[in-house]
Amino acid sequence: MRELGAALNAAADEAPNDTDAEYLQAASWPEVVAVAGRLAHVMVRNALGELVALHESETRYQQTNQASSGEPH
Repeated sequence: MRELGAALNAAADEAPNDTDAEYLQAASWPEVVAVAGRLAHVMVRNALGELVALHESETRYQQTNQASSGEPH
């Protein structure tokens, strides 16, 4: 996140009127895109990891409840 902030600040330094067009034309804009892409990859990987953990937890919970109630699996 800090790296993205630094890249955005560098682009902002090149955008005196703070317009989207100026940001997109900034020489440092490709670095913003690269850092944002890496960050998005990490965020997706983390989110998928959390979903897997949640699914595994739910599966264990259901198996425990079935075993304690005597229901077949």
